[in-house]
Amino acid sequence: MPTFAMIILFLIPSYVAFSISAQAQRLIIVIVFINTCIAPLLAILFMKRIGLISNVMLYDRVDRIYPVLVTIMFYLFTWYLFRQANLPSLTIYFIVSATILTLIGFVITFYWKISIHMMSMGGFTGYLIAVSMALRYDIPLLIIASILISGYLGTARIQLNAHNPPQVYAGYITGVLVMLLLFFYFRS
Repeated sequence: MPTFAMIILFLIPSYVAFSISAQAQRLIIVIVFINTCIAPLLAILFMKRIGLISNVMLYDRVDRIYPVLVTIMFYLFTWYLFRQANLPSLTIYFIVSATILTLIGFVITFYWKISIHMMSMGGFTGYLIAVSMALRYDIPLLIIASILISGYLGTARIQLNAHNPPQVYAGYITGVLVMLLLFFYFRS
């Protein structure tokens, strides 16, 4: 989701897209993809290989703790790189907000099995709403598509018995609210 978020941010004709060269945009997207997708995936495979987790699908709530913690570290590293590159605030806002959202998911995981997939989709939806407001650029079809895809994903998580409805709803609502609240906090 972070990779899609960056791609969408750069596709919107705004000061963000115009202030960063096309080459730098591609590099940012690659960095985000590696640090928020590839590296956490490889870390999960490594944790399974050394026996730190029992299954790469992370069905057990306890198995999620180390992978989410490692993911937070990769997000923090991405935030550090973005700060050093002095990127526009909306790019940094997203990475900071995604990191905080992942941290919230980490804390909740100690007590309950919230749907991290739905937290991610909710965060993405909240991000699209925030970007639309910040850039004064209407993207209703993207927001609607994000909500519909979230519904399909939530239904799939329930049908696969990966989560129950409260875990799915709580994940999605948490994602949307955290992204929007942080957006308003950072804007003030």
